[in-house]
Amino acid sequence: ESKLSVIASRCGASFEVEIVTDQFEGKRLLERHRLVNTALAEEMKEIHALSIKKAATPEQWKQQQEPEKPTSAAA
Repeated sequence: ESKLSVIASRCGASFEVEIVTDQFEGKRLLERHRLVNTALAEEMKEIHALSIKKAATPEQWKQQQEPEKPTSAAA
């Protein structure tokens, strides 16, 4: 699952991405970013900027999408 935003300028395209994959399981944020950069190595030659907004596992994504449950204050 992914979400992509593109901003074009004279310097080239800038991308903002949200990536969800089970390949991120057990990996720290820096390792996740390295996986993305490695996967896009060829495309990066044409890209001005890439911003990885989110790099999550499916379970993390699911938890982030669930609405927060309101807490009731004791009276």
